[in-house]
Amino acid sequence: MTYVLHNRLGSGGFAIEAVLELAEIPYRLELIESAPGSHLPDGAAAMNPWRQIPVLECPDGAVVTETAAILFYLAEKHGSLREGPNLYVEDSAAFYRWAVFLSVNVYEGFLRMVYPERYLGAGSADVSALRKAASARIGDAFKLIEDLLSETQFICGDRMSPVDIYCAMLFSWHRKRDEFPRCIALTERVARHPLVAPVWRKNFDHWLDREWADG
Repeated sequence: MTYVLHNRLGSGGFAIEAVLELAEIPYRLELIESAPGSHLPDGAAAMNPWRQIPVLECPDGAVVTETAAILFYLAEKHGSLREGPNLYVEDSAAFYRWAVFLSVNVYEGFLRMVYPERYLGAGSADVSALRKAASARIGDAFKLIEDLLSETQFICGDRMSPVDIYCAMLFSWHRKRDEFPRCIALTERVARHPLVAPVWRKNFDHWLDREWADG
């Protein structure tokens, strides 16, 4: 049995799919018919009671959820995520730090913007304020990444790691990008990688405001 990745096009499982491609790990993609930003169908609870994707079914029968956790699990199991030929983790502390940082401060911020009723309750009058605050917090997080990239080409060192894939995906979702030229450059480097570009186009060209994989 190979890995089975459950995702829907345009959602966070892109990062896992791209990493599996770069690490040359066999997997099968099971797509859920659901548009980005909509609620997952009821059947998703059978895979993950929290009704979120991605979900990774492992060859040994384990089921892993949460993007950062899946990245950590794959890096532990497969040296090709840590030491090439396409992905490198030069600084393990940075790998763990920034993957969790992106999950908690950026990914969660987007969830607040897209699904405000989860945090406020249906019919709340505070939706606009929540979305504005979440967008500002996401911007603050990318400012930290932008400053970090003034010292290095990639987040965890001089070569691309799984965290760069994760960050590029999230940054491409952000609408206020002009003040982050280094994050733009990182996203372009990731999206245009020969192994990533086909996965990127399949997931994002139909709904993002920019076709990042094409120069």
